[in-house]
Amino acid sequence: MKKFLLTSALLLAALMPLEASARPLYGDVNCDGEVNIADVNAVVRVILGDSGIPQPPDEPETEAVTVFDTKTNPRHYYRIPAIVQLHDGRLLAIGDDRHRNDSDIGSNSGIDILGKTSEDGGKTWSASFMIADGDGLRTDFNDSHGDAAAVVDRETGQLLIMCASGYKGFLASTLQDPLCVGRYMSEDGGATWTGSEVTSDIYGIFADYPEVNALFFSSGRICQSSRIKRGDYYRIYSAVDGPMGVGCLVVYSDDFGQTWHALGGPGARPTVAPYGDEAKVEELPDGKVLLSCRSKQTATSGRLFNIYDYITGTWGEMAVSNDPESGTYSEDCSCNGELLIVPVIRTSDGQQMHLALQSVPRGKGRQRVSIYYKPLIDASDYDEPSDFSRGWTCYQVTGNYSAYSSMTALNDGSIAFFHEDCNDNPSTSAYDLIFQKLSIRTITGGQYAPLK
Repeated sequence: MKKFLLTSALLLAALMPLEASARPLYGDVNCDGEVNIADVNAVVRVILGDSGIPQPPDEPETEAVTVFDTKTNPRHYYRIPAIVQLHDGRLLAIGDDRHRNDSDIGSNSGIDILGKTSEDGGKTWSASFMIADGDGLRTDFNDSHGDAAAVVDRETGQLLIMCASGYKGFLASTLQDPLCVGRYMSEDGGATWTGSEVTSDIYGIFADYPEVNALFFSSGRICQSSRIKRGDYYRIYSAVDGPMGVGCLVVYSDDFGQTWHALGGPGARPTVAPYGDEAKVEELPDGKVLLSCRSKQTATSGRLFNIYDYITGTWGEMAVSNDPESGTYSEDCSCNGELLIVPVIRTSDGQQMHLALQSVPRGKGRQRVSIYYKPLIDASDYDEPSDFSRGWTCYQVTGNYSAYSSMTALNDGSIAFFHEDCNDNPSTSAYDLIFQKLSIRTITGGQYAPLK
């Protein structure tokens, strides 16, 4: 009642006609000698509370939890995290189980892709279950499966994983005997999975470019468009790592992974060889596609950025972000991370905008996994690839030796963060897969909060 009466009095005062200058100005509710926007804000502050800015609800967080705990005896080396939220709100954590050592396909055998689910926001996790079982026979597609790239369809709840498969390693891959590609799908929230080999389909996209003799989908999050829908599904995008002379490629699918096409055409090269490597893609607020790529050259450090413009049908000019003060700097480290753009409120004034998040080990070498963040206030902040060269601020997630990471925005506005971390292991080849639920406020030091 007291706030109502004060508000009424202030509103009445603001509406009263002005008197002679010798008398107090009616409407000058903050007593600064004139009637202006500050007086209106004073009234608003009473209505909305002391800050005058509507504050979004707090995002719940969790302490770091070990989801996959590497054991060297018996040998279970867990690598390459991916994380998604299912339609019913559960979390699905995905990782490689590498039985012989921590090496990739080709230097290893019998690699499986495993999953675990959480019903309480990541505090506790289920027992492991098999998604893709590698038989370790070194004969065909079924030898190993790893480097899962995952997405949940926003309408149907279907799950899709694209992965590297087979026994031939990336560097040894040829068109006659390539590193294989697998597709695994679930229509019951991950309880059961069906898989198939799609190697010829994916390499066939680049049939006119025989230099594309090795490729795999970059692990972690597959991006689904919020704008483009063809038939039953919204478009999905994924980065594909090609050989040294090609760099990263970007593909899209309008039928949820049944068929794929090259974004910009099979001859498009979003990064300048030989720098392009594993990459991630995200949809910008205006529908353009943002690419963030790891550099094969550790001296380059940082990330390589480019933008695909649907109006011109082309990629822009690759930009490098490696400034230690305002770039996505990574000291002497070549490693992939995750790219995410989320809607936020700037807490200082209630301004609505988007926030770009990029995870990467800050270095030196593979350690100190961090999340860089950059505000995107309007189109001028993301209309050119060079816009992503600067304007980043760093939040460190862990001080340990750490490498690959993935993240996704949750229904409550928080960020599910899943990364490789040595944690309690003495060896940098024995990563655990660690989950942590982080708030936008924590990541940005209270500067931003989620817009829900």
